[in-house]
Amino acid sequence: MKLKKFLLLFMSTILFFGLAACSSEETKSGASDSKEKVELRVAWWGGQARHDKMNELFDLFEEKNPNITVSREFTVENQYAEKFTTQAAGGNAPDVMQTSSFFQFDFVKRNMMLDLGPLVESGDLNVKDLDPMDIEGGKVNDKLYAISLGHNITGVIYNKAMFEKAGLELPKNNWTWDEYVETAKALQKSLGKDAWATEDEGGVYRGLELFAQQRGKSVFKGDGLGINKQDLTDWFTFWDQMRKDGLTPPADIQSEQGDKTQEQSMLALGKVAMISKSSNQLKIYQGSAKDELAIVSYPMDPNGEKKVPLIVASLGISAKTKHPKEAAKLINFVANDPDAAKIFKGEHGPQASKQMQEVIKPLLGEPENKEYAFVDEMIQSSKPYPSMPSNSTSVQKLLLSTNQAIAFEQKSISQAVDEFFSQAEQILNR
Repeated sequence: MKLKKFLLLFMSTILFFGLAACSSEETKSGASDSKEKVELRVAWWGGQARHDKMNELFDLFEEKNPNITVSREFTVENQYAEKFTTQAAGGNAPDVMQTSSFFQFDFVKRNMMLDLGPLVESGDLNVKDLDPMDIEGGKVNDKLYAISLGHNITGVIYNKAMFEKAGLELPKNNWTWDEYVETAKALQKSLGKDAWATEDEGGVYRGLELFAQQRGKSVFKGDGLGINKQDLTDWFTFWDQMRKDGLTPPADIQSEQGDKTQEQSMLALGKVAMISKSSNQLKIYQGSAKDELAIVSYPMDPNGEKKVPLIVASLGISAKTKHPKEAAKLINFVANDPDAAKIFKGEHGPQASKQMQEVIKPLLGEPENKEYAFVDEMIQSSKPYPSMPSNSTSVQKLLLSTNQAIAFEQKSISQAVDEFFSQAEQILNR
């Protein structure tokens, strides 16, 4: 009997330690508190100021999570989508990637991004404090694919000193296209031959999208284009006239700008007075510009649609990652950790987390206050960013090269529009 009790106790002990060992191994294989060494590749775009900020951010993350190393990959925005889609096609995408309203629809439809719903349900991703409009901005077809880092709105960032030198009143939100052109002409008269009123933005997708929306359309609709040839002809004709009037840089100078950072831009160097960008970039350009900058809404058609699309910048996880829980941990850190917020300071605009907005409020400077005031006013008439089809980022690049062909007088506007529609349809039908 004593022997039977001894054997029973012995077997129970073996079973206990066996289960404990199994539990330990299970934690190593997947739990977010695992001490297994993990390397996460993280990709983003931006200029040197953002790279410095992201490096400081991930240094702190590694300090708080010594088992996770962050391998960092960054480039300029103009090259980002092409680089990332190429990496994903080769099965070599980074684990965590920056995205935005301009890119995420294409990334998701190419099956490059992980559905984050299960990570939210498991508690690995915390979205409880995020503004509902930011959460919606990370969805495609009602599934969450990206966690917002902040929201912004396209506006015209301008050099106040150049306006004052030209004797111009500062522009007000909801100014018209006619007022924009008259302002550009007055600026150019004051600037002479040393600088230009604005960059040539005929190849900028965000501008064409706003132009189309004011006509009640969108560049994309369903799986195809949402504009017709007359819309694109009118857009290219407008910018062709701006070039002919000498209000934009010559084609050879403008074509060099695509791969330059904010620090190297013509706005920062005082070579143009205006540029259309996301509102969060006001503070980034201001960090490199000698003169004071400000922001005003994109020009409006007085008879057109007045609502403007809200841009959400975010982080997502590769559909092929082997470390979804660790990737979620890193995103949680950027979106919800107060120490991270003090470094990040609303890099992409007012942060999605209301608690983090309160954390950074005392740290914001004058450029951020101008940016936030602009967003607060414009957000009253904002709407979600329109959906886009697969390969839409390639069509965005096509717009840039088509405008350059017109600017270099390699193609007439009519020829360029016909070829754009033909090539865009081929790209979207792949």
